[in-house]
Amino acid sequence: MSRVAYFQPFSGASGDMILGALVDLGLPLEPLEQGLRTLGVQGWKLSARKEMRGPFQATRLKVILDEPPGMERGHAHCHEHGHGHDDAHEHDHGHEHGHQHEHGHAHGHGHEHDHHAGAPDRQAGGEASPTPHRRLAEILRLIDASGIPAPVKASAARVFRRLGEAEARVHGMPVEQVHFHEVGAVDSIVDIVGSCLGLHLLGVDEVRSAPLTVGTGFVGAAHGKIPLPAPATLELLKGFPVEQRDSKAELTTPTGAALLTTLAQDFGTLPPLRLTAVGYGAGDDRPGPVPNALRVILGETAAQPGTDRVVLLETNLDDMSPQWSGYLMERLFEAGALDVSLAPILMKKSRPAHELRVILPPAAEELVLRVLFSESTTLGVRRSEVDRVVLEREQRAVETPWGLVKVKLGMLAGEVVTATPEYEDLQAAARKAGLPLKEVHARVMEEFRRGGKEG
Repeated sequence: MSRVAYFQPFSGASGDMILGALVDLGLPLEPLEQGLRTLGVQGWKLSARKEMRGPFQATRLKVILDEPPGMERGHAHCHEHGHGHDDAHEHDHGHEHGHQHEHGHAHGHGHEHDHHAGAPDRQAGGEASPTPHRRLAEILRLIDASGIPAPVKASAARVFRRLGEAEARVHGMPVEQVHFHEVGAVDSIVDIVGSCLGLHLLGVDEVRSAPLTVGTGFVGAAHGKIPLPAPATLELLKGFPVEQRDSKAELTTPTGAALLTTLAQDFGTLPPLRLTAVGYGAGDDRPGPVPNALRVILGETAAQPGTDRVVLLETNLDDMSPQWSGYLMERLFEAGALDVSLAPILMKKSRPAHELRVILPPAAEELVLRVLFSESTTLGVRRSEVDRVVLEREQRAVETPWGLVKVKLGMLAGEVVTATPEYEDLQAAARKAGLPLKEVHARVMEEFRRGGKEG
């Protein structure tokens, strides 16, 4: 069986709403916090409580930050990033916005920060950082050095890279120069990495979503009013289905948009599945005809043998440095490619070259094309839509002395015809064991053949 998490952002989405919905679904806080502590970022704690949103209960997830040394409790600046009450709401946080406004600042769904917003955040060792701004490279180093599972690291890094690239395009600057203001702050690092970790802990194999809902109005910033949807949010939503509601408030934030457009395989109606749980993540409690919450549905489905429709992009490269190929392939996968391959060929005049083939879901086409044209030397791409014949798919987890390793199964008429350990899990186990990858692979498959443990 494949476990699917289907998000319904009928009132938009933000990082805290996504994580709150997963906690409401049954994600326990203790292992979530244990994993997040390995990021080496100090001075925070999670708070989760049930609150009513319209006719139903939802979980309000908050990241509570410690106050800086010397600040009296009475001077704590506790605000909720809710713009449903006043379009012209200004945030006077006592600090410069750095790179114009990383709109995570305007969480219409309410991160309640029990701290002065201009306060220095804390890093490993308990020392205060002189500024809450972080660049992408620093955030990626924190993720890479953490103790969270390798697949979670990869997902969280993809989300942050997309956020950085969206901000860079909005402000017309290299991504290396973008300062993550709110999104680089502790609370939003916890939201993004926590959401990726939460999906992993819940055993989710596929993420799907309904179209994202965006709002109307304006949000205030140090440099003036910004129209909604925020520019960074719109950049992230290019190529994806959206709906707009006259909310006079921000509904989908850049953090929420980045998480769902990076992790979700498609945006459409609820797929056929056996429903197992439902969770609601609460935003701020504002008036309006639609409850300010995000719903996630968890279910299981046995993928049936048949066909699915994908896009095939092809191009020949005869003037690109081979050193760039690995980075190009990495970026294509981050943009949503399902498979990427390079094959040596001979072109006219017997020139050696490579044929690049990319298979991708239709929803990821715009992002993949952008990467192809920006990261390679191609001047044109051949495009076609093709049908794939796919096996039924299941997943089992094998217990090893170095942790669980997931094994992907291909099924034909109910019979296992292929079994392959997940590379990231296998790599993590090999590093932990200090053994060659092929030896760990053999041990995992031996245990799998003895029965393993169903996942």
